[in-house]
Amino acid sequence: MSGVYLKRFLIVLYAAGLVGMNMPATQELFISLVPLTLWFTGFICLFYFPKPSMSAYLTLGGIVVAAWFLEVVGVRTGKIFGVYHYGETLGFKVMDVPITIGINWLILLLGSSAVVEEWNVGGKIGRAALGAGLMTALDLLIEPVAIHFDFWQWSGGQVPIQNFGAWWLVSFFFHWVFQSGEFTSKSSLFRWVLLLQFMFFLGHWIFLQA
Repeated sequence: MSGVYLKRFLIVLYAAGLVGMNMPATQELFISLVPLTLWFTGFICLFYFPKPSMSAYLTLGGIVVAAWFLEVVGVRTGKIFGVYHYGETLGFKVMDVPITIGINWLILLLGSSAVVEEWNVGGKIGRAALGAGLMTALDLLIEPVAIHFDFWQWSGGQVPIQNFGAWWLVSFFFHWVFQSGEFTSKSSLFRWVLLLQFMFFLGHWIFLQA
């Protein structure tokens, strides 16, 4: 599938999910499709990775596993992001954490990395800091939507400030690892995926305010 048609397909996919998850008649169906959408988006990111190599894929796989394991520690201790637990929306769980959460971290990492690679400012540390900032800004939109659709739930029903600080630090570390490997992610497709993520969760936020 060419890049143009793939981008159009992703628009349709995310737009359908946005509308379907907010329509009473279709809400249950589209919520059940959330894990499949994450898997599909993750597959697209790997399949269209700009410079595929064994080293790159091992690094990306390591990030997925590390992100999932970090969430396991976070859920069990409450010491990283705060006290929270995962609901059923994100699908099959191992040790109380959906395996799709590692894929989600990777998708956001590749998308935000593609943006800061295009800006090409600040060197490795600067790009890692900016990429982490983009991911944390997106989390501000994700949190109310995630709670509403039972992606996860926070103790007391409030998102702790600690969560956003931890998001930035963890995102910075993953960006630094990715930048250190010099795996360029200059990709208009990845930037498009990140934009769709922002628009998807912004759209949900607007629906929640209505």
